[in-house]
Order: sequence, then structure tokens, then C-alpha cells
Amino acid sequence: MKKLKSVYQRMYDDKGLFFLGYGVLYITEMKRVKNLLDVPELRIKSKYLAENWHNLCGQYGLLPKSDKGIHVKDGIYSFRCSALSIYELLNEVRKLPEKEMDLNLRKRLTNITYTDKNPLNKNRIKVLKALNQKPFLTNELARKINFCSGNEFMNHLNTLMELGYIQREKLGKQKVLNSITKIGKDFISHFVNNIQNVPAKSLYDQCFKNKQISSDLMLIISELEMGGIMDRTPYLQMKSKEFVEFIFQLCKKWNWTNKSAIKKRDLIGYEPVYTIYLSAKSVNEIYALSGPCADIIKDQEFRKAISAGKPGCHGKIGNTKKEILKLVVKDINTARQICFESKIGVQNIRRQLVKLTNEGKLIREKANRGYIYRLN
Repeated sequence: MKKLKSVYQRMYDDKGLFFLGYGVLYITEMKRVKNLLDVPELRIKSKYLAENWHNLCGQYGLLPKSDKGIHVKDGIYSFRCSALSIYELLNEVRKLPEKEMDLNLRKRLTNITYTDKNPLNKNRIKVLKALNQKPFLTNELARKINFCSGNEFMNHLNTLMELGYIQREKLGKQKVLNSITKIGKDFISHFVNNIQNVPAKSLYDQCFKNKQISSDLMLIISELEMGGIMDRTPYLQMKSKEFVEFIFQLCKKWNWTNKSAIKKRDLIGYEPVYTIYLSAKSVNEIYALSGPCADIIKDQEFRKAISAGKPGCHGKIGNTKKEILKLVVKDINTARQICFESKIGVQNIRRQLVKLTNEGKLIREKANRGYIYRLN
């Protein structure tokens, strides 16, 4: 198969591919707020990845008008998306491969109450639904949708008229007849059919027919959730059983896993997590089709795994300890950093770090979610 541009480069020109990836981002990284009226917020652990997605969201007009860029707190990079992004996402992919999140987004869309100049507002939706049945005089329309505030109701009608979704015709001095336009009819019919009713098919179904799209999706997911790349035992671990099942079936389809089942792990006081393991060769194929990664560190992991050959194989085993000590002196002091710098397999690096620690030559210290090493 001919090598294409990176999946991230192609997303700038392929709206469908962008929203396939954006849907994964929603499932894995969206802050699941209880208040359905809150602005969607995406939270990403990688600076490079957050910048990439922020730029892509800007390209497709999914950032709010008051966008303040990327916010950093406790090593998490977050930014807000417009409420309109929810509609655009479901409008494009039709259905997410995760039922809870899919229904959550549909519920949010039917409860939006913000007042931006677009039709996505629960009261404007009610107006369009009523007028889609027949024209109504203004007072009749207000009673039909059970709206009490006259000024606010008129603001909604004026907004819909400015957008070209309805037209208003004076009948005498006081009566005004409201009717829906073709644009408004198309919008509300589409909204009801594709948003309020859960469709049977999804754009994600294409992944089981097209290996390139599947690879693109897997690279995006790998940057967010994949571990064990440098150990040559790649795995994906998530809380959503349904989404993990979707990924597992995708990997089975393209021979990216040789496992027959998903592994469940129960955590005391927390939701269980579900893990699938990929074959070592899957990393090579996915990266070859869809790489490089947006995250520089993750890209290094992929490249290291691809160039490593068989796990643990290299020609420097006799000098590994000396190499490690030289690098630690230079403050290259994590297993990953030493692996990248020395071009020695991470499993061998970890074994030698344990030996050097036991011999008293190194001290291991806890740092964030991993360890750093210093000379004793």
C-alpha cells in the first residue's frame, strides 16, 4: 500500500477523517461533566498533542469565540470547544462507537440554552418543530411550545429569521404569521433524523472495510491510550468496555492482535479497566501507514520499537552499564531517556538499572508516575 501523508496532515484536508479522530478524543479525553449545559472541555496529557488538536479544531471552527488557548494545570493541557462542535461531530460520524457518550451528546444537544446566533437552542428547536407541522400566528406559536417570556421568545424568532430558517408575514396591523423556510425544514428534519434518533449506521463502520482508515484511527488512539510500545508488548487500556470491544474487533479484523479475549481488571474503589494487547508487528504497520505521531515522545517510542528488531537484541550488552552511568551523569536519568539516547532496548536498560541500583551505584527516586536515577 502506498505511503500517504501522516494522519494528522491529512486531517487538515479530510473532514470525515478529522471527525473520526475527534470522536475518539471525545470518548477518551473529554471531561465528563454532570451539567449538560457546561462547555465541552478536552483534557490531554501531551503538550504537542494538545497543540495539534487545538489547531485542528480551529481549522474546522470548533473553538468558541472566546477561545483563550490551551490551559495547563498539573501536567494536563486543556481547551474548550464550542457547543456547536457536538452537533458537527454527530452530524458527520452519525454515531459514536460508545453508547453512553453517544447518548450523552444527543441529550446535550436537546438541552442547549445558550444564546449564540445559531439554531442550536432547545427553544429554537421547538419553534422549528412546531412550524414544520404548519404555520402559526405568533401568539399561537408561543402557546404551542409553552413559552412565557415575550421578549425572549421574540429574540428567538428574530434570530431564526436572520438565519433564514423562518419567514414572518404581517396579517393586518397586529397579527404575524410565522412559517418555516426550506432551509429551516431541511435543518429540523436532519436534526430529528440524525441527532434525536440514533441511526443504525456510523462512519466508524468504514474502519472494518478500509485498512488505511483503521490504521489512522489506531495511531490516534495509540497517542492517547497505548502503552508498552518500547517493551514490544503494546496494549490499550480504557474504562469503556464497549469502546475497547470496538477496538478489539478492529484489531482482529486486520490481524493486529493474536489474543482471543479482552482482559478485565477490577480496581478497588474505582471502575474496572479493560485491556487489549496488540501484536508487535502491528506497531510497525500502523506507524508505516499513518505515522509520524504528533507527540514527539510517542513518536520516539514508535521509532525505537520499530528499529529494535527482536525484544532485547542489540550488540552492546557488555558496555550497557558503563553507558548508563555516563548518561546519568548528564542528567539523562529515566529508563526511557536512556533507551532513546543509547539506542539499547528498554527491557535491557531496565534490567541493568535494577542491577546498578542493587550494587549501590545508583539511587532510584520516585518522580511523578515513574522513576529517575542518580549516582550514589
